[in-house]
Amino acid sequence: MITTFRNSLTAVALSACFAQNLLAAVISEENGKTISFNVEAMAAAMSLDENYTGTPGKKTWQEGYIKGDLVGSNLLDNGSTLYGGLGLIALGTRGDGDGLGLTTGDESEIDVENAYLGWQSANNLIDLSVGRQMFTLGDGFLIAGDAISPGEGFDSFSNGSLDRGGAYYLAGRKSFSNTAVLKVDPEGPLRGDLFWLKSDNQYQQNTELTGLNLEYVNEEMGTVGLTYMKATDVDVGAGLALFNNRDGMDIVSVRGQGSMGVENLFLSFEYVSETGGDQVEKDANAWYVEGGWTFADLPWTPNLNYRHAEFSGDDSSTADDETFDPLFFGFTRGFGTWFQGEVASNYGGPFNSGNDLDRLELTLTPREDLTIGLQYWDFDKTDDAADNAATEIDLYALWSINDNWVFSPMVGLYEPKGSANKAAQGNDSDNLYVQAVMMYFF
Repeated sequence: MITTFRNSLTAVALSACFAQNLLAAVISEENGKTISFNVEAMAAAMSLDENYTGTPGKKTWQEGYIKGDLVGSNLLDNGSTLYGGLGLIALGTRGDGDGLGLTTGDESEIDVENAYLGWQSANNLIDLSVGRQMFTLGDGFLIAGDAISPGEGFDSFSNGSLDRGGAYYLAGRKSFSNTAVLKVDPEGPLRGDLFWLKSDNQYQQNTELTGLNLEYVNEEMGTVGLTYMKATDVDVGAGLALFNNRDGMDIVSVRGQGSMGVENLFLSFEYVSETGGDQVEKDANAWYVEGGWTFADLPWTPNLNYRHAEFSGDDSSTADDETFDPLFFGFTRGFGTWFQGEVASNYGGPFNSGNDLDRLELTLTPREDLTIGLQYWDFDKTDDAADNAATEIDLYALWSINDNWVFSPMVGLYEPKGSANKAAQGNDSDNLYVQAVMMYFF
């Protein structure tokens, strides 16, 4: 059974949204050889009126990380390119620890984040890379790095330490411990990926995934993708033993995203089926449909977006496991993809398993450097899953101060309505969430 412990990849989305701000300092550049250095850093302060650790009351905490990468490339005589990267990350949590209890406020760590080598052919047809690196599938509905970063909060009842240094919400650690990724991108609309991903994350039970991804890309219409993956190894019983039934599971995903050639229109969908398994037979699924429209001729360029999503829960009348396993989900295109509701997705539940939801979002752009967003979420349970019914409203801003600095304040109000999240919170009170995140990219 998938329980309620999921991390936030909000930081992943923000860094992707502001990737244009990465100005990497060039250390050396001559004769086709380039060495450069880049930095990514985030610091945040958070406050929750209620928490989900079993001891009701307010929590206030701070998180931060700084990551530096040395990257290099060498253009060979035949036109192909060798490249690689090596990076370290320092991260930690202070204060009361996060609202779910994965951190205590006394965590910190320095570790290797990236260590990879790659080769790209002269015509960009083939790109082969191996080592410790980030990998994202589609827009992160299933895979957006190995980013959950617990601290010491659950070590006392886990099988092996979960501590990865904390900074649970910011999720600065994104790289899988080992990978082999082959990208093939010939001339024309078809492209593909063959990949093997190895996690060293005890929370994820050190999962290994092997997969094949095919995509049809039309720059005007959009992208359609088909993916097959298999969980080729899982340390059964490790960590919190949440994902034992992932072992041997087969995953098929069909997705699409684009405008269908209509200016100002945004459409997106994905359907995922999970079957098989070496422990218990999986029979789970999840899907979403999403549509948005940008009112380009109106002041502040309003964008209105609606999404409906469903994630299967277990059916207690069968011997199969119908609980949807959300794998390594995250997001790359803004708040709410795929951590849905800031309080719900990080602390209170539900967590992309055994629930359905509706989201309505309005974003405004008063200036080129400022975006304001308002999201409304309505969650309900599916099948025999734990009842984490809730509503949430989130108001946020993204201020791009200059080419390097981004500031993002947020206020959220979460109302638990289900028996599970009321029990976890210790009451049925509305929960006010306040946070401020400062980001630096170079």
